[in-house]
Amino acid sequence: MANDIWYSIKENRLKQGCIEGFTFNGDNTLYFDQNSMDHFAFLKPIDGVEQGSKWGRMNCNLLSSEEIVCYIYIVATDELNIVTGEGQSIQIDEFLYDTEVKFYKKIALMSKLGAKRFINTGDILLYDLEGRFLFIAFEILGNGKASIGNIRVGVRGDNFMGAFPAVYQDRNSFLHRYLSIFSSIYNDISEQNDKLYEILDLDKCSVEMLEMYGSWFGIDLKGGFLPEDVLRNIVKEAYNLNRMKGTKWVLERLLTIMLGDDAVLYENRLQDGGIFNVTILINRKLTEELRHQIMFILDQFRPIRTRIRLLQMEREAVVDGNSYLDLNAAIPSEKHLVLDEEAMYDGTITLI
Repeated sequence: MANDIWYSIKENRLKQGCIEGFTFNGDNTLYFDQNSMDHFAFLKPIDGVEQGSKWGRMNCNLLSSEEIVCYIYIVATDELNIVTGEGQSIQIDEFLYDTEVKFYKKIALMSKLGAKRFINTGDILLYDLEGRFLFIAFEILGNGKASIGNIRVGVRGDNFMGAFPAVYQDRNSFLHRYLSIFSSIYNDISEQNDKLYEILDLDKCSVEMLEMYGSWFGIDLKGGFLPEDVLRNIVKEAYNLNRMKGTKWVLERLLTIMLGDDAVLYENRLQDGGIFNVTILINRKLTEELRHQIMFILDQFRPIRTRIRLLQMEREAVVDGNSYLDLNAAIPSEKHLVLDEEAMYDGTITLI
């Protein structure tokens, strides 16, 4: 039924609109670009399919600093082609998306068509708008940080008005708008309930939920110190990791999750370590952040009394001025060799 339809403004529709002063990175959100002079967005119209479509509600996640003012223009029309007072025929969507047309002229056209203007609000009732095509435009003034995301438009009827006699079901009346407050709350809660399963989906749930799930297994993952993909994999394997806690297997598995194949674990083999020493060779550059990440996780699973040492393996060999190569020395062909001006060789040395 048309009354149950919600339209979502996602990246494809954003790309098809006329946007200036905003950036987006694939999360269906427009981000305020502080380096741009103008900031506006004319979105591709939503087609309600039927002439005289009645619109219900538009909501979006509008985040902005106090120095930012966001104007939202919304208009509905049954026709895409209009004739101006000068007798000129204009295709509305083409006019709004023409980058050569000034911004204020586009707003003037929408105002002429009866556009409603809303200021700094992410939840708007559209009960007084009727028309097949719904046009939405954003304008942001000021300096600071701002974003507009998760834009949705619904034509769903009011849940509570249907319970009243027909004499009270006057669209856009005071009673209708008053009850819409509770209807909107009810719809939002119902939508959240429909998505409850996602909370238990380890591929979709938030990072905060992952940290909580980890705590259920006694794993401390709080603080946001781990990359999200590593965090999800640890939680997914939390049961098996806990079962094997205190073994070599669990340390190797954690290293694989965090570093891939760039780590090798040795027990009591390097530099005459004690029986409780473990040495981990890591074939990549170890930043302080990465070192702390690895040690924080491994400390929660290592055997009692075990001491873990991390060794970074350099990819290139470095030879200083006091080093000598005898007749049996070899330089691998895949290595790069850099020599200064004072280097000297006798006739028995060959470089390949």
